[in-house]
Amino acid sequence: MIKIAVLISDKGKGTNLQAIIDAIKSGKINGEIVAVVSDTMDAAGLSRAKKNNLQIAICPEKNQLKRILLKFQPDFVALAGWKQIITDAVLNSFQHQIINLHPGLVPNTINGTVKNPDGTDALWNRGLLAEKAINNFLQSNATYGGSSIHFLTKEFDFGKVLVRTFVKINKNDTVDSLYSRIKNKEHHIYVEVLQKLSMTKKTTVLVVDGGGRGSVLTEAYLKSSNVKKVLAVPGNDLMTMNKNVSIFPHLKTTDIDEIVELCKRENIDLVDVAQDDAVAAGLVDTLKKEGIKVFGPTKAAGQIEWDKAWARDFMKSNKLPIPRYKICKSEKDGINFIKDQKDSEWYVKVSGLAAGKGALHAKNNQDAIAKIKQMKKFGKAGRTYLIEECLEGEEFSSFAIVNGKNFEIVGHAQDHKTVLDGNIGPNTGGMGCSSPPMAITKKVEVQITSIFRKTIEGLVKIGRPYIGILYLGGLIDKQGKVQVIEFNARWGDPEAQVLIPAIKNDFYSLMSNALRGNLQKIIKDKKYRVVVTAASKGYPGNYNQTIGKEIKGLDELLKNRVKIYGAGVAKKGKRLVVNGGRLFYVLGEGKNVAEARKKAYNVFSQVSVTNNGLHYRKDIGYRDLERLKRR
Repeated sequence: MIKIAVLISDKGKGTNLQAIIDAIKSGKINGEIVAVVSDTMDAAGLSRAKKNNLQIAICPEKNQLKRILLKFQPDFVALAGWKQIITDAVLNSFQHQIINLHPGLVPNTINGTVKNPDGTDALWNRGLLAEKAINNFLQSNATYGGSSIHFLTKEFDFGKVLVRTFVKINKNDTVDSLYSRIKNKEHHIYVEVLQKLSMTKKTTVLVVDGGGRGSVLTEAYLKSSNVKKVLAVPGNDLMTMNKNVSIFPHLKTTDIDEIVELCKRENIDLVDVAQDDAVAAGLVDTLKKEGIKVFGPTKAAGQIEWDKAWARDFMKSNKLPIPRYKICKSEKDGINFIKDQKDSEWYVKVSGLAAGKGALHAKNNQDAIAKIKQMKKFGKAGRTYLIEECLEGEEFSSFAIVNGKNFEIVGHAQDHKTVLDGNIGPNTGGMGCSSPPMAITKKVEVQITSIFRKTIEGLVKIGRPYIGILYLGGLIDKQGKVQVIEFNARWGDPEAQVLIPAIKNDFYSLMSNALRGNLQKIIKDKKYRVVVTAASKGYPGNYNQTIGKEIKGLDELLKNRVKIYGAGVAKKGKRLVVNGGRLFYVLGEGKNVAEARKKAYNVFSQVSVTNNGLHYRKDIGYRDLERLKRR
């Protein structure tokens, strides 16, 4: 990915700048504009820079330019209507990096000439700028006009030519008509040149995650034409099936100093912080301070996940639809609260992070007291906890890309949290997922959009603008009203495995543009997806007896390009063995839920773990399957 400084003046309207901006947004140029430099505040192009949230620098004197450019460290400097003479000091500091657009046909050698398409000699227009150069084409009775883009050298209006464009001159041409046609071509060739230069420097991305979510993110980035290599911390062994992936299993997602050092050593262009512990530890904040480009929320914005007590109070103050709740600081607080309530169903939830396992369902008040007494087993995460009324309805997850002030909804999914079929047993990190859920009607989507908007605006009001993926865990009650169960500060796992493969945009460009404040319209395919979690026997409890057991058949499935995302799988020589609770995720795609389910579940007849150590739910997507049958 290249970093570009664009130099403009009040001479033009900033149309070349706009062409570069548009090409970066569309993914044609693998780069970013690090600064727009003008010699005056009156340059029309500055309004384009402001609209696109670009850094602006004003350079009224030519001897100030070197200092300004060194501050932004661009790979290339694009002169787009710049009037000042470029000093030798600047040329020496940025050799073969300054690109100039000249309204004439610059030759390849100082004494050379360029031939027009009809064989006549083309005009160099050396030393002539803008209208004067165009007028020279007309006064010289040239058959063709045109422009050249070249690297700037100390020889005036000369340097290695990167591209030329020719425009046939008509009999009735004026300076304005000819210049207009040349200008249109200049926009295209400037993009062409920067596109070619950007292709020589592909991007390296670091994904901070080690599970299925990290696996699908790695896959998505590698599909981008802008990305050469992906690193993952800690990653997992199945990621390394792709030669362009490197993992760092010795690092934790909270090893901030080591991750910063890794970014600098490997010249990382973008870090995607996709894991909740890393957000809570402030990894994003530190990376930003070090000048490393990072996609993800700050610790303050991410408190909406890692502190559920704080989050509930935030939701209440922003008038979001939420269940009745009580924040408790001790076991006694919770028990006293429950004793004063009529017998009901409840959820007792740890306020801190608990890998998706900290929400305990209580069937009645007596059960709630028992669940309150379990809070201590969560350690620090459970010192503060919440008691919430149990709402009846259908749960879902929605995801939005947020750039601080605005958002684009990516899609919706239905996670299956409990370990056993029929939604019974303890909560897990997720036993499977389906998307898009048929429960999300247009009326529901309107409510979801409103909730996202109020949340994002609320975070801005308290000085915590959110940048990254925002996850809304919601419930549709019997009246069709959406209630907020929780927010998470990252992609869900396994929701990411059904949502990200649907995105047809260049994934790197999508995230990079969001960081620059530019949200692209998300383009998705029409497929239905079901992902099934393959877990160790005993998960989410004690599964130690399964660790190290061989996973038979998995290597053959991977060779046959079955869609499998790794998590708790390790390589031991030529064998793949159990190395965690959730092992891998099998993805099925189809025109509807039935077809997608069939493709996913067919895989499980071909894979097993020694001593029946493999567990998976057999009812993923059951709600939409029932709806499909009723149609």
